[in-house]
Amino acid sequence: MAAMFVFFRSVQKLAPFTIRVKQIQRRDGEAMSYIVTYLIPFLAVPFSTWQEGVALSIFFAVLAVLYVHSNMIHINPMLNLSGYHLYEVTVEDGGVYTLITRRRVGRADSPSVVKLDEEILLEKNR
Repeated sequence: MAAMFVFFRSVQKLAPFTIRVKQIQRRDGEAMSYIVTYLIPFLAVPFSTWQEGVALSIFFAVLAVLYVHSNMIHINPMLNLSGYHLYEVTVEDGGVYTLITRRRVGRADSPSVVKLDEEILLEKNR
């Protein structure tokens, strides 16, 4: 989580631009279903042998690879725990992005953002 804060602070130095939100859909509600489905069942897994620990580590490594390659930024419990909200926004030019922000965003808002990736925007701190 510390690396995320360092990264978000460093990208705040990038030159921002303003987007005009045309459509918006909140996406951070999916994190709870992710936690319940994948993580809570592992609370009952015994760690009595080192082989069980290795097997669980391999499972989490495979899950991490699938998570990254499936573009599952919407399902990120760490962002939720850190107070960030995730939105899928369509801007006036028709582009669709994932917007990461600490505040509630509505239609017709014009947040100042920095680009993290081709499809991911972070609202610049005010």
